Formats: sequence, C-alpha cells, structure tokens
Amino acid sequence: MFQTERSDWYFVISASLVFFSALGVTLWDFLVLREMVFLFDLVNVFGLVLFLVGVSIRLVAKRTLGKYYSYGLRTLRGHKIVKHGIYKYVRHPISLAVIIYGIAIPIFFESLYGFLLILGLVPCIIYRIRIEERMLVEEFGDEYREYMKKTKKMIPKVY
Repeated sequence: MFQTERSDWYFVISASLVFFSALGVTLWDFLVLREMVFLFDLVNVFGLVLFLVGVSIRLVAKRTLGKYYSYGLRTLRGHKIVKHGIYKYVRHPISLAVIIYGIAIPIFFESLYGFLLILGLVPCIIYRIRIEERMLVEEFGDEYREYMKKTKKMIPKVY
C-alpha cells in the first residue's frame, strides 16, 4: 500500500488556489465589468457543452475506478490497475475532466481574465500526473510501464 503525502498536498493547495481564484475572477468579471449582462449566444452554449462534457468524463471515470477512486493519491491492498472503460484510452481521464470543466466555466461567462487564470491549472495537473505515475510505477512496476506504452496520458493518440 502506497500513499504520497507532501507532494500531493502541493498539488491540492496550488490547484485549489488557481481554481478558486479563477472562479472568483470570473464572478468579478461577470458582476462588475459586464454588469451581470448575460447574452446567451454561441460562446455560452460552447462553454455549457464543454462543462457538461467535462463533468460526464469525470463521472464515467470515477464510476469506472469504483473502490479505487480517491481524492488523494493512494493504492489499496490488492489494488489492480484499471485498464477498462475510459481507462482503456487514457490514463488520467479525471485530470482531463478537471481541465475541461475548469476552462468551460470562464468560457460560459465570457470571462477572458478567468480563462487566462484557469490555464494555470494545467501545470498543476501535469505535476500531479508526474507524481501519480511515479507512485504507480513504484507500486506496479512493469505492469504499469506496459500500460503506459499502450495508452496516452489524457488525450487519446495525442498526449
């Protein structure tokens, strides 16, 4: 059984700061700069669809992981690598989902400032993927290395 502590907290704290700062800036942009004027147009629809896609990916990935799902990085006794469902195509669909729905919120509210700030989430997630994969290689060895060769991190056939 393995669990990271300090390195995972660096992610949790920095990603939370970025995410909630971006939400706050998006809200400020909408309430103050745009004076709560909301014209439902194609940009808003795109943001809403993107948000729903992100949430759906997260729900599917979380359900696929089942008892292995956790907010923190850890493995359980008898832990098996999940390689079916969405995990057949990408190793970190929940990270992809967070990026998608995180970016979708400022797009929905047409907040350029919120959008630029939420992009800071990407390096946080890339950092977390690095420490998670290091942990999984340490725990599962060659089995996880083989899985890494067959699947991309977040975007099928791309990355």
